[in-house]
Amino acid sequence: MTNAYEAMFREADDAIFLVDVARTDGECEFTFKQNNTAYQQQTGLTEDAMFGQTPKEVLGDEQGAAVEANYRRCVEQGTTIEYEERLDFPAGTTDWQTKLTPVTEDGTVTQIVGVARDITEQKEREREHRRTYRRFQTVLETMSAAVFLKDTDGRYLLMNQACRDVFDIDADPVGMTDEDLFPEPVAAQARADDRRVIEGGEQIEIEETVPTPAGESVRLTRKSPVHDEEGSIRGVCGVSTDITEQKTRERTLQQIKDRLELAVEGAQLGVWDWDMTTDEVEFNDQWAAMLGHSLDDIEAHLDAWERRVHPDDLAAVEDALSAHMDGVTEYYDADHRMRTASGEWKWIRDIGKVVERNEDGEPLRAVGIHLDIDDQKRRETELERTRTLIERTQESASIGWWEVDLVDESLTWSDEVFRIHEVPTTESVDLEEALDFYHPDDRNTIERAFTRLAAEGESYDLELRILTTSGGTRWVRTVGDPQCDEDGEIVGVLGLFQDITDRKEREQALEETEQRLTIALDGTRTGVWEWDLATDEVVWTESMERLFGLEPGTFEGTYEAFAGYVHPDDLPALERAIERAKAGDEPLKTEYRIRTADGEQLWGEVRAELVESEDGSRRLVGVLSEITSRKEYELALEATREELRKIIDLVPDLIFVKDREGEYLLANEATASAYGRTPDGVEGKTEREIIPDAGDSEAFRQDDLAVFESGGPKTIDEEPLTTADGETRIFQTTKIPYKVAETDEDAVLGYARDITDLKEYERTVEEQRDNLKLLNQVVRHDIKNQLMVVESYTELLEGSLPDDRSRTYAQTVIEAAKEAADITETARDVTDVLLQVGSDRTPVGLRAELSAQIEQVRSEKDRATVSVDGPIPDVTVLADDLLEAVFRNLLTNAVVHNDKEVAEIAVSTAVSDGSVRVSIADNGPGIPDDHKEQIFQEGEKGLESGGTGIGLYLVETLVDKYGGDVRVGDNDPRGSVFTLELPLAE
Repeated sequence: MTNAYEAMFREADDAIFLVDVARTDGECEFTFKQNNTAYQQQTGLTEDAMFGQTPKEVLGDEQGAAVEANYRRCVEQGTTIEYEERLDFPAGTTDWQTKLTPVTEDGTVTQIVGVARDITEQKEREREHRRTYRRFQTVLETMSAAVFLKDTDGRYLLMNQACRDVFDIDADPVGMTDEDLFPEPVAAQARADDRRVIEGGEQIEIEETVPTPAGESVRLTRKSPVHDEEGSIRGVCGVSTDITEQKTRERTLQQIKDRLELAVEGAQLGVWDWDMTTDEVEFNDQWAAMLGHSLDDIEAHLDAWERRVHPDDLAAVEDALSAHMDGVTEYYDADHRMRTASGEWKWIRDIGKVVERNEDGEPLRAVGIHLDIDDQKRRETELERTRTLIERTQESASIGWWEVDLVDESLTWSDEVFRIHEVPTTESVDLEEALDFYHPDDRNTIERAFTRLAAEGESYDLELRILTTSGGTRWVRTVGDPQCDEDGEIVGVLGLFQDITDRKEREQALEETEQRLTIALDGTRTGVWEWDLATDEVVWTESMERLFGLEPGTFEGTYEAFAGYVHPDDLPALERAIERAKAGDEPLKTEYRIRTADGEQLWGEVRAELVESEDGSRRLVGVLSEITSRKEYELALEATREELRKIIDLVPDLIFVKDREGEYLLANEATASAYGRTPDGVEGKTEREIIPDAGDSEAFRQDDLAVFESGGPKTIDEEPLTTADGETRIFQTTKIPYKVAETDEDAVLGYARDITDLKEYERTVEEQRDNLKLLNQVVRHDIKNQLMVVESYTELLEGSLPDDRSRTYAQTVIEAAKEAADITETARDVTDVLLQVGSDRTPVGLRAELSAQIEQVRSEKDRATVSVDGPIPDVTVLADDLLEAVFRNLLTNAVVHNDKEVAEIAVSTAVSDGSVRVSIADNGPGIPDDHKEQIFQEGEKGLESGGTGIGLYLVETLVDKYGGDVRVGDNDPRGSVFTLELPLAE
C-alpha cells in the first residue's frame, strides 16, 4: 500500500507538499520536507531546493510570513482548513486553492499535508468578468439614454443613473412598478407595450410622452425581450432617449419653413432649381419679376440666366460656381450684375448649394436664391466714394484718426496714422507699441494724459514728438476724447492725429526771425524798469516810455501812474503776482495788456526779481517785453486747434471736387463761405451758378479742363477770386485728377490757399527794393559826381590862393570831398549787399580782385605804400562780385585810420587745406584789446575815427555770407593786422 500511496502522491494533478512541524519554546517552526511532480512543475521549485527550508527561506519574508500564518492556523485549529492564495514562484505567479490537513501523533501535530489546486485561469476569468461588469456599469451609468430592466411581472430589476434622474429617484428602484412612477393611463400603456414585447418576442420602438417631476418629456423608447439560457423570455429591457428638443426643433423647423415660404414671397426673393444633368432650371415668379419680366418670358434653361449676366462678371461667377461644385466651398455665393427687361444692369446676390450628388460625387441638382442688392451696392459705392474723399482730404491735411477699445484693449489706426508713423498698413500695432513711438522726453506726458482720460474721462489735446520707424522725429498733435456706454462707463477712446512738423518748423523759423529782428532793432520793443518799494518811485528807461506811447522823460514815475496804463481786466491778476514777488515767494513773471498813451492796446510780458540791498531797501527790478504778436499767434493757434477738430469743413483753405461738367461734388465750409453759401448750397451746382464773377468762372473752368486733358496735377500760383462780398482775393491752387467711385468718371480734386496778404507783402518788398536801387543810383552817380566836381574845382582854386592858411582850408575841403566819395562807395556796397539777399556764392578769382584793390589804393592814396609778400596765389574762392568791397574797405581802413605821415601796409597770403588766408597789416595806432570784439559791429568806430563805422561791419557781413572768417590782431611792433580766411571753390 505504501508504494501505491507513493505513486498517487507523485502522479497527482494537484500540487502536494509535506511540511514538518517542530516546536521550540512553544513556537512552531515549519520546514518543507517533500513535494510531488505537479508541485515542482507549477512552482519551478525542486524537492531538493525546498527540503529543510522554511517558507520565508523559499518564498521570501513577506510571502513566507503569510504562508506560515496559514500553517500556524491549521496547527492551532487541529483540523483541515481551506483558503485561496496568490504566490510568486520561479515558474511564475500562481493562484491556488489550498487545503491543509494536520498529521497528529499522540495528540500533537507533527506534519501538515498540503494540497494546492491551480485556479489561476479561473481567477483570471473572474477578474476579467469583474472588469467587464465594471465597464458595463460605467457605460450604463454614463449613458445619456435611460436604460431599465423589468421582469415579466413588470417589476423593475435595474435602472441606470439617467433613468433614475428622469424620475428623480434616490432610493433603490428594484421592485418598483410603473404604477409607482406614472399616472394610471401612462402606466397602463407601458404594461401594454411590455406585453407586446413578451408575447411577440420582438423589439418594438415607440414615441411616447412621459410625465416627469421636471415636466413632460417626449421620448423615443426601444423595448426588447430578455431570454434565459433555455431561450425563455424572462424580462423586458428598455432604452429610452429624450427627443423633446428634437421635436421642438422639428416644430421650429416647420415654422421656419412656413415663414420662409412667406418671406420668399413677401421679400420678393428669386428662387431657382437647377437640374445639372439637363441644365433645365425652374424659376419662380419673383426671380423673373426682379428683372422686370413675367415668368412666361423666361426660358426654363440655364441659358436664360447665363446670357443675362454682365460679361465683366461672368468669369468670376463661373469660378465661384466651379469652386462650390468641386467641394472647395460650402455654398455658391456671388455678387454680379444682370440685365433687366429695360436693358439696365441690376446688382444681384446669387446664393446656392448642390443638394444632390451621384455615387461618384458628381453634382446632380442645385437650388438657390436671387437677392436684389442694387440699392445696397449703390450705397456701398457712395460710401466708398465718401471714404476716399475723406482719406484724400486727411492725407492733404496730414490728419488721421485712432480708436482704442478699453474692453478688449484693441487699437485701430487710420491709414494716415500708419503713414505718419512710417508703419505699413498691413502690420498690427497694440496700445503699448503705439505709446512707445513717442519721444522719450514726451512719453510720460502722453501716458499720464491717456491714463487720466481712461480713468476720469478727461479729454486731452497735446503737441508732442514721435520717433518714426526710420528714426526720424516728427511733431504731432494728438487729441483724445472718451467714449461711454449707455450706463456712462468709459469703454473706449476716440481721437485725431495730425502731423504738425511743418508748422513747428515754421514756428521755430519764426522765433529765430523774431530774435534776429529784436537784435536788429536794438531792443526798442523791450523796456527796463525799477520800483523802490519804500518810496514808491518808479524809474523807466526811454524804451519803456516809447513802449507805452510816451515821449522820453514824461512818465510820472509812480506805481499809480503805471497801473493806469494796464487793462482793468488784467490789473487784479498782475497785482497778485506782484504781491507774491514782493513777499519773495517767486520771481515776477506774468502777461497783461497795455493801453498806450496814443490808444493802442499791446500785450506785454513782465519779468522781475526782488533785490534787497545791505541798507535794507527793497526794489523790484525787471523788464517788460511787448509780446503782442506772440499772443495774437497763440490765440490764432488755439482757434486753429479748435477748427482742426472738424477735419474737412473747418479747414481754412478751400477743398472741393468737381466733375467734368463743372458740377461741385464736394465743397468744404471755406469754399462755400467764399461764395456766400453753405456746402449744401454749393454741391450739385456748377461754377456758373455760384461764382459771383463770370470771368473767374471761365478761368477756373479752363484750369479744370487742362487737368482732365493732361491727366496730371496742375498748380496755379496766383488765381484771383471775387468773393460774395465783392472782395478780390488771390489764391494758390493745386488741382489733381480724381476718379468718382460711383461712376468711375473723371473729376478734379482742388486745394486752394488764400495768399492775398503774402502777395501784397511781396509787392511792398519789391517796391522797397526798387526805392533802394533808386537811392543807390543817386548816391553812386549824382552825389559822387558832384563830390568829384567839388574836389576838382577846389584843387584848381588851391593853386591861386594867396596864403598858406587859405590853402589849408582848401586842402581840408578836398580831403572831405574824398572821404565823402569813399562814403558813397561804402553806401553802394551796403546797398548791393541788401539787394543781393538770397543770392548764391560763385567762384571768384582771388588774385584779380585783391590786385585791383591794391593798385587802386596805390594810385589814390598819396600818403600810403602797399607791399605784397610774395605772389598772390591764382586760386578761386566762393564769394560774389562784392569781394572787391571786402578788400577795398580793409585797405582803405588801414590808410584812413593811420596816424603816421606815411601809412605802410603789408599784404600777405597763404593757401591751406580748403581755404586761403589774406593778412593786411598796418603801422597805425592799433586797436585796444577791449575794443577788438566790437570793431566789426554796425556803427562801431575807432576811438579817434570820424567815419561811419559801416565799413568793417560790411566786411564781416560779407565774409560770413561767404562762409569765411575775419579777425583783428596786433602788428609787431605797432599797428593792427586784419586776417581774412575764405573757402576755396572746388
